[in-house]
Amino acid sequence: MRGQGGAARSTLQSIDPAALDAKDRTFRDCALSRLDVTAPLPPLSEVPAVNSFVRDLLTLYRTYWRASALDGTSRPAAEKRLVAGLGKLLGRPVADVPAAEPLIAARLKAAGLFSQEGRTGVFHDLMIWSRETQQIETVALPEGGNATQVNYLDGFISRGWSSYLSCNRTGTGGWTTGAGLFVIVPSYDSLTDENFRVNFLAHESQHYADKKRFGDIPSWRLEYRAKLVEVAYAETTIGKVLDNFASNQGDDPADPHSYANKRMLKALEDRLGVTSVVELHATPLDRLHAAAVAALTADSAALDAERHPSRKP
Repeated sequence: MRGQGGAARSTLQSIDPAALDAKDRTFRDCALSRLDVTAPLPPLSEVPAVNSFVRDLLTLYRTYWRASALDGTSRPAAEKRLVAGLGKLLGRPVADVPAAEPLIAARLKAAGLFSQEGRTGVFHDLMIWSRETQQIETVALPEGGNATQVNYLDGFISRGWSSYLSCNRTGTGGWTTGAGLFVIVPSYDSLTDENFRVNFLAHESQHYADKKRFGDIPSWRLEYRAKLVEVAYAETTIGKVLDNFASNQGDDPADPHSYANKRMLKALEDRLGVTSVVELHATPLDRLHAAAVAALTADSAALDAERHPSRKP
């Protein structure tokens, strides 16, 4: 998820496939094939019958994702090749990827498809899907409930770079805009279990509420707050939640998830008087929930003070 494909490839290569079960061997082989810059791109066999524009577009993005993930120093050159390829595919020169994105969206819309462009983490992203349904959901949050429109997206042709490079083992589960929440349906085994209700619906509803309340705040801080909400409500999934956060920690604000994970875990450790995620696992659930709510409340007070300097957090 940090876009460090070279390190991921080395780790996968170091694992003896004979020590893995069939599911994990398949994942290892798939991920290595997508991270092998010397080999041709894997065929678009999983993509449904679509027009040549969509297939050529996906080839351009997948080539860019692989090259950018394998070597951070090559990202500018990979992006330059992507821009050139997009200009040729669109039939007109484009200055950069953001300039091409509205043109891409218009072509996909004309083909009856929905799309999401922009950056996810450190890479330019592209999601394409064919079906949407909407529903109003009311979600309880630590600082007050929130009712919003949830858009359920399905029939995916592309689920973005993180899903592609990890062979759908991980990836974006959805996002939030002023128009509501957007759910990538195939990212979830169930739309009623705790994983969805807490780790997506409450998380993204907190984003929605924060954007209305605080306006434009850094992406990492939005993630920090939403991850505290996950900890505040998770019960049966709490172990998985903590492990997921602990496995992806970083110091680069440009990668808001890993940056927020590290700071959120440290905030919990400090409040609970522990020094490791192992100790967080051993903390009684009610204390963990209370610490997460307290950290969220303190951050809200700090944000209010930043917006209104006369107030003290």
